[in-house]
Amino acid sequence: MKTITYALSATSLMALAAPCVAQTNENAPDAANPPSQADSVPEPVASLGDIIVTAQKRSENVNKVGVSITAVQGDALQQRGVVDTADLIKITPGFNFVQSAYGVPVLTLRGVGFYDTAIGAASAVSVYVDEVPLPLSIMALGATLDLNRVEILKGPQGTLYGQNATGGAINYISARPTDSFHSGADLTYGRFNRVELKGFVSGPITDTLTARIAARFDRNDDWQRSYTRDATNGEGNIFSGRAIVDWKPSDRLRFSFMVHGWRDRSESQAPQLAAITGAASPAVLRTYPLPPRDNRAADFDPDLSFKRNSWFAQVSGRADYDLSDTVTITSITAYSKLKRLSAVDADGTAIQAYALINPGRSRDFSQELRLSGDSGQLHYVVGLNYAWESVFDQSDPLARTSSFPFQRASAHSDQHINTYAAFASLDYKLTDTLTLQGGVRYTDQHRRFIGCTYDSGAGDFSAVVSRIATARAGHPITIAPGACLTLNANFEPAQVRSQLNEDNISWRGGVNWQVNPTTLLYANISKGYKNGAFPTAGATFALQLTPATQESLTAYEAGFKLGLFARKLQLNGAVFYYDYRDKQFRGRIVDPVIGPQSALINVPKSRVAGGEIQATLRPISGLTINTGVTYVGTRILGDFVNFDALAQQVHLSGEAFPLTPDWQVTSDIDYQFSVSDSMNGFVGGGATYQAATNGGLGELPQFAIDSYTLIDVRAGVVLKDDRWRLTAYVKNLTDKFYATLVSQPGPDAAIRFTGQPRTYGLTLSYRY
Repeated sequence: MKTITYALSATSLMALAAPCVAQTNENAPDAANPPSQADSVPEPVASLGDIIVTAQKRSENVNKVGVSITAVQGDALQQRGVVDTADLIKITPGFNFVQSAYGVPVLTLRGVGFYDTAIGAASAVSVYVDEVPLPLSIMALGATLDLNRVEILKGPQGTLYGQNATGGAINYISARPTDSFHSGADLTYGRFNRVELKGFVSGPITDTLTARIAARFDRNDDWQRSYTRDATNGEGNIFSGRAIVDWKPSDRLRFSFMVHGWRDRSESQAPQLAAITGAASPAVLRTYPLPPRDNRAADFDPDLSFKRNSWFAQVSGRADYDLSDTVTITSITAYSKLKRLSAVDADGTAIQAYALINPGRSRDFSQELRLSGDSGQLHYVVGLNYAWESVFDQSDPLARTSSFPFQRASAHSDQHINTYAAFASLDYKLTDTLTLQGGVRYTDQHRRFIGCTYDSGAGDFSAVVSRIATARAGHPITIAPGACLTLNANFEPAQVRSQLNEDNISWRGGVNWQVNPTTLLYANISKGYKNGAFPTAGATFALQLTPATQESLTAYEAGFKLGLFARKLQLNGAVFYYDYRDKQFRGRIVDPVIGPQSALINVPKSRVAGGEIQATLRPISGLTINTGVTYVGTRILGDFVNFDALAQQVHLSGEAFPLTPDWQVTSDIDYQFSVSDSMNGFVGGGATYQAATNGGLGELPQFAIDSYTLIDVRAGVVLKDDRWRLTAYVKNLTDKFYATLVSQPGPDAAIRFTGQPRTYGLTLSYRY
């Protein structure tokens, strides 16, 4: 706890830029009628904490919604250095973000997440842009561009946001087209020759048509350096863009069309060698030097390009029609495409012991139709949803070690998913202060899977598997070079073709007691589901491609939202208990010949218990202090036996979930002051603390992830009309060495991925 205290006290010596501004009109247009004047210009500030959110698909004051929500406006996100989804850690205690060993983002809220390396792995935290789903977590790369705000909802959100929201949901609300002309640009130059250029243009086209275009280009030179030779890695090159057109042909009818996407030409991060784990590892690996405790130190294959060639595009359309003054019908349609090509070093050395090339692609379609309205004391939302996904994932390992007897193979998986759902959500105002809430969603999903591992064409792997198949079948079986070599129940090579058809009913019930205008007490019980999943894995036997079935979570939560001392202090807190059934993990299953093999597994019983508190204090004009603390206690329950990260069979009962720190703290201070009649100055800073955790089952010391505290500071000047702003910043002020993931993707080495070293720079902003 000394480190937690340090994280809180360190930021009390600093202050950040202009305080987080908030919208105060509780009758503001909701998601069915998006505001026409919202842009990057700060909204007016009245009292602390009055941010209007659409977390329940209608406009409400965030402090009068009986759900744990972190909501931050777009200008405050920029000032706090939130430029991508990973940075939400800075503003949301209980949120965790890691890149898997293959580069796929893994999102976790309150200990609820799903670690997998396949791009098609469904996250337990759903991500949306303007209520349009991003089905795969990797798609969220450019979602933070040109935002009005972000809303992070904690706890199961399955009734309104669908399955796979057992941990919660992140809804990015983009800045809307404006009725008058507005524009802006931001130019950043920083360490490693980082250049970020972003801007927007917004305004009317006709009396009924408005549009907004925003774009961002971010690049940097290599930030990693080899500690054994003269070589570097880590170049960044990302472009993202978004275009929105709003059309209001009549007072009752509104349309919104959006196109957004990104292109990634960055280099994959190289890991550090953490430990040699293979008993049969070659001597050249066993004697390889370990890296220094330096975020920049790494090693990687000299003859392999790590530059990605990935892109994502999505088009969506929304229509809202007011059937009456109190009833609205809404349609949201979206289609997206993703293509990924990346290479990752998986052993942290300059020896090509184990590396991977990971192609993949997906196509996704979704359609939602809903009816919302008010009838006396009742507010309702009812609707239907359909989604279709096609995901192809491929993993091509490159191996040259004695413990991995082939040079190259290719694991393929092809999935087609159809999901049908019907949902309803009701709020009934029992009295002026007491509101009952309920929701239900029925989901029916059909998943078809085709998977196999293929020989590279050299014949080295097919020869090995041919010998295994012949010995098991009792008669000669020959697998041709380049052919599918996954063995079925008869020990014959064949594609694995399987189906997983599942349905479930998510539900939620709750009560909100508005004790007085600034005090809310609430209690909720909810149940959510995350769909089953097939793995993408190098499978010698079809058994390894057995799917994990759907998991369920029953959540109990009670909380409060208090406005104190004439609204100078907003204090929100909650306690929660999650009853988990069939939680999905990356574990192992046993093949009788070749032993434990990587696979997706279900843990029958587990739980999450914890609490959180968030405080926002504005003691004097210009000074805002934000602090949040979350405790998450996770445990595997029952008599559960599986394998640790080194494939040793162990009892896992009582063990915490991997990659789940129990304590998390966020803290920042903002202070703005007058410099002259036309200019303000600002100084500030923030800190985040993550407790220790472990990268794998079994809690082995080789996979330990130490606790760490990161401190950011900034200072600058801004014209009082907010047209010009100059900001100087330093991130990771103390140049703290820390790891975000420790894993063993290959047979011989445990590797770790470090965070960024100290970075610094200047940002010049202009608004018109």
